[in-house]
Amino acid sequence: MTNPRDVKYANQSIARWQDALKQRALLETNNIAFACLRGFLHEIRARLSVDDIARFGNRLPAVQRGVFYQDWLPAPPVPCVSLGEFETALAQRLLPHIHMPENISGDVLWVIKTESEPFEAAQLRKVLPYPLQDLWDGL
Repeated sequence: MTNPRDVKYANQSIARWQDALKQRALLETNNIAFACLRGFLHEIRARLSVDDIARFGNRLPAVQRGVFYQDWLPAPPVPCVSLGEFETALAQRLLPHIHMPENISGDVLWVIKTESEPFEAAQLRKVLPYPLQDLWDGL
């Protein structure tokens, strides 16, 4: 029996994403890169409707999809009025273990954008909150 592509390459995919984020954001360890990725994905999730959570999550690779949905309880979306508000919430999520690296939101979006297939990346961008769409477009 053959393994689906997503399953076969799941570990390679998350390792590539972590390494790309570690290099781009000049992070010290893969653990920090993973924590930043997870925190970012959870902050995005908090700002999406249930339908958009499904749209976004279904476009992520297998392990990243699992991280995105980890500990999720459906709730009304938190408004995303500015990038600054998003980053304040992300910084609070990462503390006390990690002090948020400068520009981590842009760095994570860059990884998502460059490590995803172009069609998938375009679909992911469509459901991002507007301040993050603007950041994505500037990358």
